[in-house]
Amino acid sequence: MLEFLTRRALAAVATLVVVVTAVFFATRVSGNAMDYLLPPGTDAATVGAMVEHFGLDQPMWYQFVRFISGLLQGDLGISLFERRSVVEIYAERLPNTLKLFTLALLLSIAAGLPLGIMAALHRGKAIGSAIMGFAFFGYATPNFVLAIVMILVFSLKLHWLPSSGSMTLVHFLMPAVVLSALMMAEIIRFTRNSMLEVMTQDYMRTARAKGLPSLTVIGKHALRNAAIPVVTVIGLQVAGMVARCVLVEAVFATKGIGDLIVFAAIGRDYPVLQFGVILIATLVVTTSLLIDLIYALIDPRVKVTAS
Repeated sequence: MLEFLTRRALAAVATLVVVVTAVFFATRVSGNAMDYLLPPGTDAATVGAMVEHFGLDQPMWYQFVRFISGLLQGDLGISLFERRSVVEIYAERLPNTLKLFTLALLLSIAAGLPLGIMAALHRGKAIGSAIMGFAFFGYATPNFVLAIVMILVFSLKLHWLPSSGSMTLVHFLMPAVVLSALMMAEIIRFTRNSMLEVMTQDYMRTARAKGLPSLTVIGKHALRNAAIPVVTVIGLQVAGMVARCVLVEAVFATKGIGDLIVFAAIGRDYPVLQFGVILIATLVVTTSLLIDLIYALIDPRVKVTAS
C-alpha cells in the first residue's frame, strides 16, 4: 500500500511539473499583454519601456528560469494590471470562493446522499420517480438561468435575500443553492445507481437473513460498499471547484477566484493567470491523491489490490 501511494505521489509531482512548464509557455504565446494593458495608439517608445519594465523583452528561457526561481522562493510575481503581488490578490479572493463552494458542497452532500438512497429503496414508486425528476431538473438547468430566476424571485420580488455581494453568509445563500443544484443531481444519480447494484449482492441477502435492522443493512453494508462511485463524484466536484464557481461568481458578484482567472486570461495578465492554473492543477492532483486514500479506508479490497 505504501508503495502504491508513493507512486501516486510521484506521479502527482510529475504532473505539476508538466503543468507549470506548459502554463508558462502557453501564456506567453497566447498574445501580447501590452495590447490589453495599454490603450490603443500608444507610441512605440512607451510600449517598449513597459515591455522592458516587466522583463518581457528577455529571452524566453531566461524568463522561465526566473519564473521557476521565484516560484520556489514563494515569489509569484506582480499583476501586470493591478501592480500588486499575485499572492495578495488571491488572498483577497480565495476566501469567498472557499465559502461559496464549501457551503454548496455541504448542502449537496447533506441532501444528495439521503435522496439517492431513498430513490434506490423506492425504485419504481412515485417518491423514487419524483426524486429522479428533481435530479434531472438539476442536470438540465444551467447555473446562470437558475441564478437569474432566483434573483428575480427572492431578491427583486420577495426582497428576502441580497442579489449580490459577499459581505455576510446570507449573501452566499443563493449562490450556494445555485451551485449545489448540479452537484446534488450528480450525487443523487450515482448514489442511487450504486445502491441498486449493491442491493442485489449475496451479502445483502445474508445480512437481511440474519435479522439485522434495516438501518444497519443499508448504512453499514449497502452504503459503505456503494461509496466508491459517490466518493469519486464528490472528489471530481472538489477538483473542479474553480470551474464550477466561475458563472455563479459572475452572476452574484461574489468576487472569487473564478472570475479573476477568466479576466486574467482575457487580459493576458500572465502572473495572475499562471498562478490560477497552477492552483487548479494542485487542487486536482491533491484531490485525486486523497480519493485514493479514502478508497483504501472504505473498501479493504482496494488495499488487497494495491498489495
